Amino acid sequence: MTFFLGSQGRVRLRRGTDPVLGVLNESIGLDDISTVLNRIGTANGIDNLFTGDKVDIETTDARKLLFIPASNWSAGAIQETYSTYVNVNAAGGLRLYPTFADAVNNNRSNEIALQSFTGDPIEVTLAVRDVGSNILGDVTSYEFNASREQVDTTTLSDKFKNQYNAGLISGSGRIECLFNNASDGTRETSLLMLQLIQRLDLGCAFDLFLYLVDRDINPAEQSIFYSLTAVVTNSGVSVDLDDAIRCTLDFVTTGELKLVVGTLAEYLLKEDDDRIRQEQSLDYLLKEVTD
Repeated sequence: MTFFLGSQGRVRLRRGTDPVLGVLNESIGLDDISTVLNRIGTANGIDNLFTGDKVDIETTDARKLLFIPASNWSAGAIQETYSTYVNVNAAGGLRLYPTFADAVNNNRSNEIALQSFTGDPIEVTLAVRDVGSNILGDVTSYEFNASREQVDTTTLSDKFKNQYNAGLISGSGRIECLFNNASDGTRETSLLMLQLIQRLDLGCAFDLFLYLVDRDINPAEQSIFYSLTAVVTNSGVSVDLDDAIRCTLDFVTTGELKLVVGTLAEYLLKEDDDRIRQEQSLDYLLKEVTD
């Protein structure tokens, strides 16, 4: 008989539930561009964007994205759209990076330089994209409970109580971890758990993968995990004088939840962080994309 320790499992999460989590509207003027710090000032970034988010910047202005140098596009000319990862400062200013690791570590040697421009502000949209699932670091424990709704179908003529056996399934749980705001570029920090509940306009839903056994840790075993979409209901911290700071995230499921043995079948693997659903035609792979 085989028993497994908790060290065989871990938690992965995806920052949102859709390929595009939401769209923010911004007006970028000359005063919003700092070429010294390479930051873009935004009105909505402080409440909706987190460091490490992948963002598609797009405009319908005839001048296109004039504040980003042409050298950042393969065509060598300024375009209407640009896909990037962002590092967000305390004022909601965005510094642009080519990779998730550079953004979360604020690696200024790889930051994307900005340039000033003249004239009216440029109206842009910021589409916050799915960045794929990453391991949540510093997790000390998690718990998850699934339940099935009971519907009483007993009639007056019945001698025993009957229940409808195909009621709705729901779940809830809690993740506990040590507080940490430093990332190695491959893991999500526990700070993200506290931030998720604060996305004011884009919502706090996320995809969660709770591993009982992870094959990446133990290659001799199949992965066994819960795959679900959740909404943050409560986040908190515990601060003691003589102990490490701990944070918790309470969540409830919204939508489908599955107990998976093996690997997920509904997504094809790609070398970048985007997803392709298998239900899509393979012609999708031949189309030009902006990211």
